[in-house]
Amino acid sequence: DLTTLPVIDWELGEKRAGSRQWAEEILVLLMQRLPGDIAQIHQAYAEQKYNELLNHVHKLHGAIAYCGLPRLKLVITSIESHLRSHIMDGLPSQLEQLDSEVNLLLQEEISPTSLP
Repeated sequence: DLTTLPVIDWELGEKRAGSRQWAEEILVLLMQRLPGDIAQIHQAYAEQKYNELLNHVHKLHGAIAYCGLPRLKLVITSIESHLRSHIMDGLPSQLEQLDSEVNLLLQEEISPTSLP
């Protein structure tokens, strides 16, 4: 159940990135890129370009892995797994869930401790 997980797990982010500062910097960069990444995912889906969709999802999955985002990671992992298994019937609801999780993340206030 996603609702039991935090949107951002700073402890996990610090562990993955090596420090709180790096975790914050990586997350800020991800959040800046997310709207464009999500738009590419939706465009590939709308055009039924499933290999391209898988590439975009895989790229986003890799970026999320370093940020301490357990909810978003579960959603993107599920989408990637379904795409790799050629299971397309659940994609519309999974993409809606992805949008919801991205919106939750983008509403978070991130105050980097010391950006360059």
